[in-house]
Amino acid sequence: MPVTQKQIAQKLNVSVMTVSKALKGHPDISAKMRERVEKTAAEMNYTVNVQARNLAQKRTQTIGVVFPDISEPFYAEILRGIESVCRKQYYNILLADSDNDPRLEEKALQTLTEKRVDGLIIAPTEKDQEYIAWLSRLTIPYILINCYSARLACDSIYVDRGYGAFLSVTHLLKKGCQEVYFFYTFPHMEQSQASIQGCIKAFEELKKPRSHLHLIECPQRDLELFYLMTKEQLHFTGRKIGLFIWDDEMAIGCCRAIHELHLSIPDQVAIIGFDDIKITPYLHPALTTIHYPKVEMGQSSAQRLIHRLTHPDDESVQKTALSLQLVEREST
Repeated sequence: MPVTQKQIAQKLNVSVMTVSKALKGHPDISAKMRERVEKTAAEMNYTVNVQARNLAQKRTQTIGVVFPDISEPFYAEILRGIESVCRKQYYNILLADSDNDPRLEEKALQTLTEKRVDGLIIAPTEKDQEYIAWLSRLTIPYILINCYSARLACDSIYVDRGYGAFLSVTHLLKKGCQEVYFFYTFPHMEQSQASIQGCIKAFEELKKPRSHLHLIECPQRDLELFYLMTKEQLHFTGRKIGLFIWDDEMAIGCCRAIHELHLSIPDQVAIIGFDDIKITPYLHPALTTIHYPKVEMGQSSAQRLIHRLTHPDDESVQKTALSLQLVEREST
């Protein structure tokens, strides 16, 4: 016969409720007690009867996650954070890739809701009125990550890209860059517009001529495209150039272009990325970047969603901005 929580409780001389909470990682239970319960459960070969629990709670114990591009290292780290929380709380994950296509994203969300997931974590591709109206009709809890929208009354976890841009351009100007280029994409997104304003603010605060800030819009987020546009747009005239690139992965293509233009990093061209993916310290030269708390974002989103699932009466909306940090390396 399978071992029950009641048998574990009897062996430890504690209540069944204590055992149940300990196995779920509930904050009411001390770390010492949780360790005792988990150790005893393992010794007794206890396994969770997921099917029975889900039937009793009318849940699937599954969370749907929709990302624009699951091949990106950036989203892989966020997923690690989500999974680390879900594992401890006995939630499974169903992952969908929207391929940066709003139509595929909507279809993925519809499929996941049809599969009866308990809640959703979404990194949206865009937030037009039609999309917002569609989200507002969802009948299950959801969290938006990597974005902020004042128009949606839902929980969101994001970073202030405008502040990240301000930090980056300020750093480039203080390093003696006289011409600064911001290579960006997704012009319709609020984050892109916030980044542009952050660049402008840095020029204004340091009293630098606005004409020396060059905003280069890339039609799509594509490594080869960023590489080609860097070769096309950069014209070194003896004045030190600063490049602020939309993200680290695209910055790799830009670095290749700079080398092929026979320009020296950082003496003639200083370059900053965004995200701080794992490869950046190992590039040559190591890439200065803005550290994005990716794992923390994943953990926070999963914790908030599970809170909403376990506290359905809590109707408060939380919009949480995670902190950014400039990581200076050899490229500046």
